[in-house]
Amino acid sequence: MENENSAAHSPSPADDMERLVCIALSDAELAADLSDQLGFFGFSIRRLDAWSELRQYTDASRRMIALLDAESLGADADRAAAMRELKVSLPEQLRVVYLAASDSFEVRLAAVRAGGDAFFAVPLEISRLIDKLDNLFGSSGRDPYHVLVVNDDPDEVSTYAHILQSEGMITSVVSDPRNLFPVLIESKPELILMDMHMDEWDGIELTQLIRQQEIFIGIPIIFVSSEKDIEKRLAAIGYGGDDFVSKPVVPRYLGALLRLRAARTRHMRYFMERDSLTGLLNHSNLREMLTAELKRAERIGSGLCFCMIDIDHFKSVNDSYGHLTGDRVLKSLARLLQDRLRKTDVLGRYGGEEFGVVLFDTSLEYAEQIMNEIRESFARIRQLFQGREFYVTFSCGIASYPAFETVGELVEAADRALYEAKERGRDQVVTV
Repeated sequence: MENENSAAHSPSPADDMERLVCIALSDAELAADLSDQLGFFGFSIRRLDAWSELRQYTDASRRMIALLDAESLGADADRAAAMRELKVSLPEQLRVVYLAASDSFEVRLAAVRAGGDAFFAVPLEISRLIDKLDNLFGSSGRDPYHVLVVNDDPDEVSTYAHILQSEGMITSVVSDPRNLFPVLIESKPELILMDMHMDEWDGIELTQLIRQQEIFIGIPIIFVSSEKDIEKRLAAIGYGGDDFVSKPVVPRYLGALLRLRAARTRHMRYFMERDSLTGLLNHSNLREMLTAELKRAERIGSGLCFCMIDIDHFKSVNDSYGHLTGDRVLKSLARLLQDRLRKTDVLGRYGGEEFGVVLFDTSLEYAEQIMNEIRESFARIRQLFQGREFYVTFSCGIASYPAFETVGELVEAADRALYEAKERGRDQVVTV
């Protein structure tokens, strides 16, 4: 971890303002509660005395969401018209979510006519509201596609990098294939652009080396070659290549092809690697990523922590409130972990109500601090079932490398620490 402070695991001020939610509600208690609840999930909150203050927070460079009362809209035509005009004047920047105790057709219609993008009846389920806010903020923060260029010609590398970067992609380069696997582990590319014939290296041989390792078998490999022989091209694909781009490359074709291929890889990876409920890595892929991160830590001489999390008394949640409510609790913890940890941290659902977290380049002491902060926030998130409020906690065990040197040792030690946290009374973090 570059700097061992909480900012490393929190959104930067600029990122924070990208997720600005303005709350202007007549119910001060509801407004305060929403401020606290949404704050746990990384939204930047502004409490307003009146909806008319919205304009001072509008900014052409960011999107903002307003949470407003809906019930008085029908009786206040001027306010409804003013909100509609404000939305029209800020078509990209402003989204409006209306809240009301009444869920009648008339109130919902008034909200739509006043520029509403969404409507929630109070009391509301915070997990549903957060899902909607995420959807309204959109995917502008999506990571760029990452392409690994394997080529020993500096001029060609420069040309390809320029083409890909103009398409919004980022590149890593391997000019000496002896560095190929460390770079693959480090950069985690969604696509490899491989020169078929290099001065000292053969692209087909390198492809065979890559395909021999299961962790890399799903990365598409696109050959760049002046080879015209169809039989040789088919043979290359038989050894693990996915497509060809002919030299000299056509910039627009290369950029579009790689962007589409990378998008498809990301889409397939998501559904193959992820738990369908939480969107986190599934058990097998969490173990794979822990293996890869451990190799990376060994290679560069860095530390690493593995955290095992278990929701306390989860069976009681399912028994008392039903499995749908239990699913919402799982999703709320997954969402909190995604928000509070870095994009480079590895998050997965280990199974049932258990989650696993890999914190790269992180000391045991700092991992304990971070997980305790998340634990305290989770314990304060209000869960809702048929108008009844309840709260849920979790326990956590943490083990570190190099104190434990293998994946098996790390997992076993973290699980042992988690068991100790349960034995001590739950709702705590134990390190080992």
